[in-house]
Amino acid sequence: MKGIVDRVERGIAVVETENGMCELPAVDGLRDGDVVELRDGAIVAIDRAEAQARRARMQARLDRMLKRDG
Repeated sequence: MKGIVDRVERGIAVVETENGMCELPAVDGLRDGDVVELRDGAIVAIDRAEAQARRARMQARLDRMLKRDG
């Protein structure tokens, strides 16, 4: 299952999944907004390419919204 890291606090990652939010031990290098692969209640991989693609889509959406308002 995949999830998106909402935030990392004191070594705990709060991850949004299709089943809701969960708290898991953070792995080294984990950042807010990262896309992670979850298995057996643990983070087993970080998908940096997907996380970057999500950030780019959100930035493009924000840029379009700001352009319409201006």
